Amino acid sequence: MGSSFELDPVDWITAGAIGPPGGRTFYVQARRGHDLLALVVEKAQVQWLAQLAQELLARVGVTVTPDDLDANAQQLREPVVPAWRAGSLSLGTDEEGNRFLLEAEELASADDDDADPGTARLWLNRDQLVAMAAYAAFIVEAGARESCRLCGRPIDPVAGHVCPATNGHGPLTA
Repeated sequence: MGSSFELDPVDWITAGAIGPPGGRTFYVQARRGHDLLALVVEKAQVQWLAQLAQELLARVGVTVTPDDLDANAQQLREPVVPAWRAGSLSLGTDEEGNRFLLEAEELASADDDDADPGTARLWLNRDQLVAMAAYAAFIVEAGARESCRLCGRPIDPVAGHVCPATNGHGPLTA
Protein backbone atom coordinates (compact mmCIF):
# COMPACT_ATOMS: atom_id res chain seq x y z
CA MET A 1 0.00 0.00 0.00
CA GLY A 2 1.03 3.65 0.10
CA SER A 3 3.54 5.69 1.96
CA SER A 4 2.98 7.85 5.02
CA PHE A 5 3.60 11.59 5.04
CA GLU A 6 3.91 14.21 7.78
CA LEU A 7 4.13 17.84 6.66
CA ASP A 8 4.42 19.95 9.84
CA PRO A 9 3.72 22.64 8.87
CA VAL A 10 2.81 22.87 5.20
CA ASP A 11 4.11 25.85 3.22
CA TRP A 12 1.05 25.74 0.99
CA ILE A 13 -2.09 23.61 0.60
CA THR A 14 -5.07 23.43 -1.73
CA ALA A 15 -7.97 21.25 -2.78
CA GLY A 16 -8.54 21.45 -6.52
CA ALA A 17 -9.55 19.60 -9.67
CA ILE A 18 -8.30 18.83 -13.15
CA GLY A 19 -10.51 18.09 -16.15
CA PRO A 20 -13.81 19.17 -17.67
CA PRO A 21 -17.06 19.27 -15.66
CA GLY A 22 -18.42 15.76 -15.34
CA GLY A 23 -14.97 14.26 -15.80
CA ARG A 24 -12.84 16.02 -13.21
CA THR A 25 -10.39 14.39 -10.85
CA PHE A 26 -10.12 16.05 -7.44
CA TYR A 27 -6.97 16.37 -5.36
CA VAL A 28 -5.66 17.66 -2.07
CA GLN A 29 -2.16 18.97 -2.72
CA ALA A 30 0.36 20.33 -0.22
CA ARG A 31 3.94 21.54 -0.32
CA ARG A 32 6.66 21.72 2.32
CA GLY A 33 10.00 22.91 1.02
CA HIS A 34 10.68 20.95 -2.16
CA ASP A 35 8.25 18.14 -1.25
CA LEU A 36 4.99 18.27 -3.20
CA LEU A 37 2.30 15.81 -2.10
CA ALA A 38 -0.90 15.13 -4.02
CA LEU A 39 -3.72 12.80 -2.98
CA VAL A 40 -6.71 11.83 -5.13
CA VAL A 41 -9.99 12.58 -3.37
CA GLU A 42 -13.66 12.58 -4.30
CA LYS A 43 -15.64 15.72 -5.12
CA ALA A 44 -17.82 15.05 -2.06
CA GLN A 45 -14.69 14.98 0.13
CA VAL A 46 -13.60 18.40 -1.20
CA GLN A 47 -17.08 19.75 -0.58
CA TRP A 48 -17.08 18.30 2.96
CA LEU A 49 -13.60 19.72 3.57
CA ALA A 50 -14.74 23.23 2.58
CA GLN A 51 -17.81 23.00 4.82
CA LEU A 52 -15.99 21.62 7.86
CA ALA A 53 -13.18 24.15 7.49
CA GLN A 54 -15.74 26.95 7.50
CA GLU A 55 -17.43 25.49 10.60
CA LEU A 56 -14.12 25.17 12.48
CA LEU A 57 -13.11 28.71 11.51
CA ALA A 58 -16.51 30.10 12.55
CA ARG A 59 -15.90 28.71 16.08
CA VAL A 60 -12.95 31.09 16.40
CA GLY A 61 -14.77 34.05 14.83
CA VAL A 62 -13.39 33.74 11.28
CA THR A 63 -15.77 33.87 8.32
CA VAL A 64 -14.66 32.69 4.89
CA THR A 65 -15.90 35.13 2.23
CA PRO A 66 -15.50 35.45 -1.56
CA ASP A 67 -12.82 38.07 -0.82
CA ASP A 68 -10.66 35.23 0.58
CA LEU A 69 -10.56 33.52 -2.82
CA ASP A 70 -7.22 33.76 -4.62
CA ALA A 71 -7.76 31.31 -7.49
CA ASN A 72 -4.31 31.90 -8.98
CA ALA A 73 -2.46 31.14 -5.74
CA GLN A 74 -4.60 28.08 -4.97
CA GLN A 75 -4.44 26.28 -8.32
CA LEU A 76 -2.87 22.84 -8.35
CA ARG A 77 0.87 22.84 -9.02
CA GLU A 78 2.37 20.73 -11.80
CA PRO A 79 3.29 17.97 -11.81
CA VAL A 80 0.20 16.52 -10.14
CA VAL A 81 1.38 13.00 -9.31
CA PRO A 82 -0.85 11.44 -6.67
CA ALA A 83 0.73 9.27 -3.98
CA TRP A 84 -2.56 7.38 -3.53
CA ARG A 85 -6.35 7.77 -3.31
CA ALA A 86 -7.72 8.92 0.03
CA GLY A 87 -10.45 6.79 1.55
CA SER A 88 -11.06 9.01 4.55
CA LEU A 89 -10.29 12.57 5.57
CA SER A 90 -10.51 14.26 8.95
CA LEU A 91 -9.94 17.85 9.99
CA GLY A 92 -9.34 19.14 13.49
CA THR A 93 -7.97 22.15 15.32
CA ASP A 94 -6.21 23.13 18.50
CA GLU A 95 -8.20 24.92 21.21
CA GLU A 96 -7.20 28.38 20.01
CA GLY A 97 -8.05 27.67 16.38
CA ASN A 98 -4.56 28.63 15.21
CA ARG A 99 -3.29 25.24 13.98
CA PHE A 100 -5.30 22.73 12.00
CA LEU A 101 -4.59 19.10 11.17
CA LEU A 102 -5.86 17.50 7.98
CA GLU A 103 -5.44 13.73 8.14
CA ALA A 104 -5.96 11.39 5.20
CA GLU A 105 -5.90 7.62 5.06
CA GLU A 106 -5.42 5.66 1.87
CA LEU A 107 -8.38 3.85 0.39
CA ALA A 108 -7.77 0.16 1.00
CA SER A 109 -8.18 -2.16 -1.95
CA ALA A 110 -9.51 -5.69 -1.72
CA ASP A 111 -6.09 -7.03 -2.78
CA ASP A 112 -4.17 -5.44 0.10
CA ASP A 113 -5.79 -6.93 3.21
CA ASP A 114 -2.47 -7.37 5.03
CA ALA A 115 -0.79 -4.07 4.16
CA ASP A 116 -1.11 -0.93 6.21
CA PRO A 117 -2.78 1.93 4.35
CA GLY A 118 -0.83 5.09 3.65
CA THR A 119 -1.46 8.09 5.86
CA ALA A 120 -0.90 11.81 5.52
CA ARG A 121 -0.86 14.36 8.33
CA LEU A 122 -0.86 17.94 7.06
CA TRP A 123 -0.52 20.77 9.58
CA LEU A 124 -1.69 24.21 8.49
CA ASN A 125 -2.33 27.61 9.96
CA ARG A 126 -5.53 29.64 9.99
CA ASP A 127 -4.71 31.69 6.87
CA GLN A 128 -3.88 28.54 4.89
CA LEU A 129 -7.16 26.94 5.95
CA VAL A 130 -9.14 30.04 4.96
CA ALA A 131 -7.47 30.08 1.51
CA MET A 132 -8.04 26.35 1.00
CA ALA A 133 -11.68 26.50 2.14
CA ALA A 134 -12.47 29.43 -0.16
CA TYR A 135 -10.89 27.72 -3.17
CA ALA A 136 -12.38 24.29 -2.40
CA ALA A 137 -15.88 25.79 -2.26
CA PHE A 138 -15.20 27.67 -5.51
CA ILE A 139 -13.83 24.65 -7.36
CA VAL A 140 -16.78 22.44 -6.38
CA GLU A 141 -19.26 25.04 -7.65
CA ALA A 142 -17.20 25.94 -10.73
CA GLY A 143 -17.64 22.49 -12.20
CA ALA A 144 -21.35 22.30 -11.69
CA ARG A 145 -22.90 20.98 -14.87
CA GLU A 146 -26.02 22.54 -16.32
CA SER A 147 -29.17 20.82 -15.06
CA CYS A 148 -32.03 19.69 -17.28
CA ARG A 149 -34.97 22.04 -16.79
CA LEU A 150 -37.41 19.11 -17.03
CA CYS A 151 -35.90 16.40 -14.81
CA GLY A 152 -33.19 18.28 -12.90
CA ARG A 153 -30.43 15.77 -13.71
CA PRO A 154 -27.02 17.05 -14.87
CA ILE A 155 -26.40 17.41 -18.60
CA ASP A 156 -23.04 16.12 -19.80
CA PRO A 157 -21.49 18.86 -21.99
CA VAL A 158 -20.25 16.27 -24.52
CA ALA A 159 -22.71 13.38 -24.45
CA GLY A 160 -25.84 15.30 -23.47
CA HIS A 161 -28.37 13.31 -21.49
CA VAL A 162 -31.40 11.07 -21.86
CA CYS A 163 -34.32 12.80 -20.16
CA PRO A 164 -37.03 10.50 -18.81
CA ALA A 165 -39.41 13.49 -18.78
CA THR A 166 -39.29 13.80 -22.58
CA ASN A 167 -39.48 10.17 -23.66
CA GLY A 168 -40.18 8.04 -20.61
CA HIS A 169 -37.43 5.57 -21.56
CA GLY A 170 -34.30 7.02 -19.97
CA PRO A 171 -32.54 5.37 -17.06
CA LEU A 172 -33.17 6.89 -13.67
CA THR A 173 -29.43 7.42 -13.08
CA ALA A 174 -27.44 10.29 -14.54
